[in-house]
Amino acid sequence: MDILHLAAPCRNVPVTFTLYGMNSRRVHQFMREHFPALEVAGKAWKNVADTDGPRVSEISALLAEYIGSAETMVEVHRKLGSELPTVEAASFIASHIGEGQIRATNRECSGFVVVAINGVACGWHAT
Repeated sequence: MDILHLAAPCRNVPVTFTLYGMNSRRVHQFMREHFPALEVAGKAWKNVADTDGPRVSEISALLAEYIGSAETMVEVHRKLGSELPTVEAASFIASHIGEGQIRATNRECSGFVVVAINGVACGWHAT
């Protein structure tokens, strides 16, 4: 029996592992436990997508300012999430704008970035 069957014995769905060993389910669980509720009124929102497509440089700047670690956990929705090097996270986020409210943080939860389904984003530091 291969590792995919051992990881998900009762399902016919393969389990995919990311670079750091966290699959979408684990990323979703981590976000549910550690990502704070978003208070939209007090945030400074920035447009990171327009008619020309996503602005990867704006997304990268937000990630660098608020998360700034070697690895970033990104969740698009409960079935799509990954732990990526920060340099790859901006491209991953850009390719999934519009699919859900994208949440990103680091393992320490010291900074947070949210990209809304309409292409606006904000970030903040943990208090």
